[in-house]
Amino acid sequence: MLTVDYAARRSIVEPDRLRRFFGARSIAVVGASPSSSWARNLLNALELGGGVRDVRFVHPKYGEVFGKPTVPTLRDLEKPVDMAYIMVGPSRVDAILEDAAAAGIKNAVILASGYGESGADGRDRQRRLAQSAVDLDLTLMGPNTIGFINAVDGVVPWAVATESAPVAGPVGAVFESGSMARATYQFAQAHGVGSTLWASVGNSAVLTSLDVLDYLIEDESTRAIALFLETVREPDRLFELGTKALRAGKPIVVYKAGRSEEGMRSAMAHTGAMATDDAVVDAAFRQAGMVRVESVEELVATAGVFGYSPRLPDGRRMGVVTSSGGGCNIIADLALVNGLALPGWQEDTGAKLAAHLPEFASILNPLDTTGFGHARARPRPTKAEDDLMEIAVEDSGIDFMFSMMTPLPDERPEDPTFIESRMKIIGEIVAASPVPVFLSSNTCLDISPYALSLLSENKLFLLPGVDLAITSLGHVARWVEQRDALRVTASGTGEVPPAAVGDGPTAGTWAEDEGRALLEAAGVPIVPAVLVHSAAEAAGAAAKAGGPVAMKICSRAVAHKSDVGGVVLGVEGAGAAATAYDSITATVARNVPGADLRGVLVSPMREPGQELLVGVTVDSTFGPVLAVGLGGIWVEVMKDTSLRVLPVDAREVRRMLGELKGAALLRGARGSTAADLDALSEAIVAISRAALSVGPSLDTLEVNPLRVNGSRVEALDVLVTATVGEDA
Repeated sequence: MLTVDYAARRSIVEPDRLRRFFGARSIAVVGASPSSSWARNLLNALELGGGVRDVRFVHPKYGEVFGKPTVPTLRDLEKPVDMAYIMVGPSRVDAILEDAAAAGIKNAVILASGYGESGADGRDRQRRLAQSAVDLDLTLMGPNTIGFINAVDGVVPWAVATESAPVAGPVGAVFESGSMARATYQFAQAHGVGSTLWASVGNSAVLTSLDVLDYLIEDESTRAIALFLETVREPDRLFELGTKALRAGKPIVVYKAGRSEEGMRSAMAHTGAMATDDAVVDAAFRQAGMVRVESVEELVATAGVFGYSPRLPDGRRMGVVTSSGGGCNIIADLALVNGLALPGWQEDTGAKLAAHLPEFASILNPLDTTGFGHARARPRPTKAEDDLMEIAVEDSGIDFMFSMMTPLPDERPEDPTFIESRMKIIGEIVAASPVPVFLSSNTCLDISPYALSLLSENKLFLLPGVDLAITSLGHVARWVEQRDALRVTASGTGEVPPAAVGDGPTAGTWAEDEGRALLEAAGVPIVPAVLVHSAAEAAGAAAKAGGPVAMKICSRAVAHKSDVGGVVLGVEGAGAAATAYDSITATVARNVPGADLRGVLVSPMREPGQELLVGVTVDSTFGPVLAVGLGGIWVEVMKDTSLRVLPVDAREVRRMLGELKGAALLRGARGSTAADLDALSEAIVAISRAALSVGPSLDTLEVNPLRVNGSRVEALDVLVTATVGEDA
């Protein structure tokens, strides 16, 4: 099977090359027929953009198209153009790329389908196309792409219907779906979200979404990035670019198509049920510093507020002033869902607000200005919510202000004095506010060109409707909290001696003594145990323990010991231990005929403590994934877990523990002993280190439970399963 030289491919899509690609000022349209709607759409878009000075036409059959002369091939052009936009079937593309290279053309967009999306033959065709582009030193977008919109420079090779010139703005966007790129672009334009670049990468034979993401991170005009992914092809690079974007102060907002509950990795352990495909994707995006959203409308709104906001809030405390009582209720509900706080106004703020409201008004947050506020005469061209917002932004108990605005006029009024003066004053209030101010429309209304001019002239951005607004602000608050916590690639995580791994089977379930050896070699604290092979040895081990013991069967054939009668707890005394040994071995032999019984583990019982489940399973995309959750109902019923793609360090594990719904139990809630979180975090890091030491054959490693009581942290049971992989 043909493979494409990865390093060579990267060299033709690096940001410097893409600056020239997206800045093409002359374009040759190849294969455009007079009847092609694709061609008409492309020409219309290029004209609306206005930044392409020179459009040529190439066609071997027609002497002219759309009233313009043609040449038979790209080789016949008088001079090279910056880009070839190729509108022919896949059988003719390869020859045209050779013509492009011969003519000195370095960039191409391929509209044609019939490649990777069309089966095995199409995938082979796409690999040959990619290798050809590498060999010819051609930066290639597609195939199966509609093109891109460079709104800043007016370069718009975009082959779908377009009705207006692009609105330039601070948001860069890249899509792995052409239809969604088109629909989302129209939504963004209708709501005043201007862009630097809006790109559809199609099948990504050469130029991928992550290549465009890298370009946008370096692009000086881009302040926020919207990313639509259908799959994650390069997880390591995704993390690398996420960190790069955080360091550049550029939020990445991502919509990942497909939320599947399928694909749990292991039926043999709880960890597989915890780390479903989509839960791992969520965790990976968080680790990469990206904001995951639930819809393309959310994608646009959230990227918009990031892009247009010169200041972001330092916390979740939101002040709200609006002219709608019903709106206050809606905002309060949405704030709760999105983790935003609505603190009461400070006493001095409340007194100032009350002076502008009737006696019957409730001075609450959210604040309803009431109908009285609209009827009251004002000394300047404002509305009640404007004046009260100006007071409320000074409140020392809030981190940001939100106001839901009444609709702006679609057309310029005959006398625009009031609305234009009012918008100027709002712009001044927002600029002078000690906290960031965010505005939204009541509902998701389109913004007319006149309304957009009112906003842009006063450096204001209007979020599209209160639902999207509050949801977006919740995303903003979460991103601000994590932006300084760059993903730390664990270094010096320690090596487990090869002998520790070699003691386990290459495939299947490890016996517990093998798993215990693995944990001990990695530095995991584990309750002591003795492997005994007779009732007499069991009696001796129990007597030496000096207290109640737990006894468990040890066999590669038994993953869940209690299910087959392989566990007895609270055994006291030598005689009871001997009896328990005989009972365990007989019961397991009966329930699992032919099982290889390595013996019985005898270990001291431990005092009660908080129990955790710590496991590592292997995701098909991201590799080993660590899952941490509190034991009992917290895992089984509450689904209370936190995930991270490995490797991690102790600081990251501390954050994982803090994310758990039951985290208060670890901090000593309800009179319980507080856990030593540093010791607990180090133990979990050691468990992850043990899992990584198994290498590519790892399927699952699970410690259940990991018990913590103050500073004592111990693994009480371990399950390891392995598979034989390609590299094992």
